[in-house]
Formats: sequence, C-alpha cells, structure tokens
Amino acid sequence: MGALDRVLLFVYSVALMAFAAVSLVVSAGVRGPFHLFDLAFSTASGRLATGLVSLLVLVASVRVIYSAFAHPGAQVVHATDLGEVRISREAVEHLIQRVARQVRGVRDVRPRVTIAPEGIAASLRIWVSPDVSIRGVAGQLQEELRRSVREVVGVELSDLDVAVENITAEARRARVE
Repeated sequence: MGALDRVLLFVYSVALMAFAAVSLVVSAGVRGPFHLFDLAFSTASGRLATGLVSLLVLVASVRVIYSAFAHPGAQVVHATDLGEVRISREAVEHLIQRVARQVRGVRDVRPRVTIAPEGIAASLRIWVSPDVSIRGVAGQLQEELRRSVREVVGVELSDLDVAVENITAEARRARVE
C-alpha cells in the first residue's frame, strides 16, 4: 500500500468516524447536528465545502474498494498439493539481473518484466564490454536467461528482447533515487 493509499484510507476512516458520531448523537435524540446541516447547505461557501469533502470521501471510497479487490501485483502462480506458490514480478527481475551479470561481457543490465497469462516477457537494456561480440553476448544472454527462468521459476519466457544501451569498459554505477 502506497503513501497515497494510506492518506486516502485515513481520510476515509475519519469521514466514517464523523458520520458514525453524528448518527449516534442523532439516534440519542439530540437535534443539534441537524442545525449544522442546515447551516452548511444554506450558503454557497457551505455547499462548496460540503461538496469538496463529499468528493474527497467518494474518491477515497472508490480507491479503498479498488485496493481491496485489485491484484497485489503481477505474479506467477504455481498450484501445488499444499497450496499456491506466488512469485512476484520483482523476484523474476532480480533473477534476470543476477543471471545476466554473470554472462561474460555484460557490464550492467536493467530488466523490465511483464507477467501475462501467456507467459513471462522480458526486455533488457544492457551495457557491454568493448572487447566482446555483441551478437554473441546477446545470444548467450538469451539462452542463459531462458534456461534459468525455466528452471527457477518454472515458466518459459514467451518473449525476450535485448537492447544494447552502451558499450563501456566500466560497470555502470547505480543511481541514487
């Protein structure tokens, strides 16, 4: 759950608490809160403020419902006798990164993995050494990755694209984000 979801969940919870408190007061026979509603809707600024709060609560409600039913992220699922094994997209990306860096001539790799019902598709941006054949490195990289993903994850790569980003003698430094 991201920061935006947490803020929306907080706003949504506060709005529900306020509604519950007003409902409790009204159900106890106190007529005071109705006066506040009349006051809020009698002026243009009151209607605007009430409309904005209502819109915020509506957006938070839709987002909370979406978060409740949305899939937590792309995953590979294997059903076993004891239950399900889920492998996240990030885990597959880290596997591809680790295997690719072991191929001679690959200095750095940035994988992007897509998990779909038809299989796993990966696109790689790689940095290679100047002393190797790019065609040979790309071919070896594709073979190693297909084999490793099949053995470790248990799913075939449906598509594997390799783009050589740069030819460099040094390993690319990781960016601080």
